[in-house]
Amino acid sequence: MVDVLVVGAGPVGLCAALWAKRLGLSHLVLEWGTVAETVYRFPRDMVFFSEAKNLEIGGHPLVAQGPKPTRKEALLYYQKVAEREGLNVRTYTEAVGIWGQEGAFRVLARSRQGEEVFYARYVVVATGYFANPNRLGVPGEELPHVRHRYEEAAPFFGRKVAVVGGSNSAVEAALDLYRGGARVVLVHRGAWVRPSVKYWLLPDFENRVKEGSIQAVMEAEVEAITPEGLWLSRPEGKVFLEADFVLVLIGYRAEDRLLKEAGVAYEGEKPWLSPEWETSVPGLFAVGSCAYGPDTRSVFIENGREHAERALKAIARRLNPLTPEAPPRYP
Repeated sequence: MVDVLVVGAGPVGLCAALWAKRLGLSHLVLEWGTVAETVYRFPRDMVFFSEAKNLEIGGHPLVAQGPKPTRKEALLYYQKVAEREGLNVRTYTEAVGIWGQEGAFRVLARSRQGEEVFYARYVVVATGYFANPNRLGVPGEELPHVRHRYEEAAPFFGRKVAVVGGSNSAVEAALDLYRGGARVVLVHRGAWVRPSVKYWLLPDFENRVKEGSIQAVMEAEVEAITPEGLWLSRPEGKVFLEADFVLVLIGYRAEDRLLKEAGVAYEGEKPWLSPEWETSVPGLFAVGSCAYGPDTRSVFIENGREHAERALKAIARRLNPLTPEAPPRYP
């Protein structure tokens, strides 16, 4: 039995493991993919919106060649931090069920070798949201040419690609596809893309639309997807848009199945949480964006680190009330 079992080896989960180590608690991290699987699945040429200092964990500096880190720089950084700190991470081991309460949890996990049960006094869930993309919920969405995640432009060279969405993911993918040789149409239900689109992307996108390099179809709701394209509902009526591929990039919602199945109480679409990010199940904590339901714009790596710190300090005080306050908070 370990003191703390962390579900998820993304930046916030790794931060929780680092605090467990600094506070003298035994820990284990379960991750269904590789270390920082979330970052690994970002578009290959993505640049973070945050500055490097806001992505750092454990006091380890994140060195970037530009003003903001790239996906590759961040991925290597988090994996190296886990390695250098000697964090106890079990990769390709997916937690599939949590039972128990404070002092006596059982966590069922599944790996390539089969199922295994782990025991912990406390459990911290940090599953984020990137593994749970939103769906349109329309006929044809599960056809093989429809994707809910974007990695790079190369597979779409020379083809007609419809990108559905109006925020950062959709705009960034549309620009990358255009420069990768695809014929791109961006479809969005709003009058224009969101004003919160990264400041260096928005003027680029607007200029590409003005010159006709990217087609923008606004005020359009997707009604159905067929092998040949999309049926759209627009103010003037139904419209058919031809497309070889459809990328549905309309955001994400929290990956919180484990919390719900563990019996956590919810307030609307979000779990009830104490100021230390403890759920209604004693000893079960939820840190980072996994506790925010469809609200994926309020929690980032920057403030998710604070959730992990507060939760682990609360756990340490319960395990040993005589232990002095944790070491000074790292940047």
